[in-house]
Amino acid sequence: MKKYLFTAAVALLATAMQAQNAEYVITGTAPAGAKMVYYYDNGQFRKTDSATVSNGKFQLNGTKPLNTFITVATDASHSITVINDRTPITVNLNNQSVTGSAQNVQFVGLQKQQSKQDEKMMDIYKKYQEIAADKTIEGQTKKATLEKQMEQLQEQQVQDILKFTNTHKTSVAPAYFLGQMFYSLPYNDLVSVLDNTCAYYNHPMMEGAKRQLVSLGKRRPGLQYTDLAMHDTQGKPAKLSQWVGKGNYVLVDFWASWCGPCRQEMPNVVDAYKRYHAAKGFDVVGVSFDSKADAWKKGIADLQLPWHNISDLKGWKCAAAQVYGINSIPSNILVDPSGQIVAHDLRGTKLADKLKEIFGY
Repeated sequence: MKKYLFTAAVALLATAMQAQNAEYVITGTAPAGAKMVYYYDNGQFRKTDSATVSNGKFQLNGTKPLNTFITVATDASHSITVINDRTPITVNLNNQSVTGSAQNVQFVGLQKQQSKQDEKMMDIYKKYQEIAADKTIEGQTKKATLEKQMEQLQEQQVQDILKFTNTHKTSVAPAYFLGQMFYSLPYNDLVSVLDNTCAYYNHPMMEGAKRQLVSLGKRRPGLQYTDLAMHDTQGKPAKLSQWVGKGNYVLVDFWASWCGPCRQEMPNVVDAYKRYHAAKGFDVVGVSFDSKADAWKKGIADLQLPWHNISDLKGWKCAAAQVYGINSIPSNILVDPSGQIVAHDLRGTKLADKLKEIFGY
């Protein structure tokens, strides 16, 4: 079977500088067996041109907008993404390396680092999947350990990207990474990286991060919570204010019965509730993004959720999505006894860590 060398050119430009066309020349070495080079634009994998690979060598040349991200790959394990910065470069898909452009050398360096961390993450995830159905105490302990390892690894990836961003403010390279992981950043970090004096700020790959900042701005720490008027499972009118701002810490948990990640996260919330509800008054209010009452109620029963549950059964058009800028679930806000938001999106061990910080155990 023939192997093919795929090239995805993502034209991501917004500023006048980025709108300029620039010639690119990419000379490269491909893995044994590659026969053709295919050009694809805008990440849509639409073939626009092709070139031949001869004796493992290829050359891509043409004109693309300045600062375009161009991804060259034979398969998932042999790929590299470079920036069209007008500088002729040489790439090697066998070891994911580049020469000829200092900006690209640094850019690819972080790609390689992130790829190695992705491999570690997959190894840990495979181990987790192998014991996912184990309900024994030993199995639960192992899963908790693996979850912590995955969270730590993800956090390390985030910190590496933030460090790279801070030291490459005059390059568009950070947009490539930030555009893929902005959802992992808390509000204050998003504010920091969305500095309009940075070269990457107006890159279209940053549009998602800008929208996320607006979203998180509606539930950022320091804000007073906004009330929601919905109905409980009996169809009776219910408001957040019946429980929030009444002298106890309350987690407002946004979820849906059809949401797989929400279901996976629920054991963590249940554990926190059991640990602190009776002893410290910690409470939870589940706000569902369901649209069907039967599915919502069944989800509550199946997951054995012992706290208050409300919904307006409008799915993504629900009041919670608008008021709190929720564009993905699971999500949550932690509200202090006075009604002020102190944290958001506490998932995995982050919820347990935050409550331990608050309650002292």
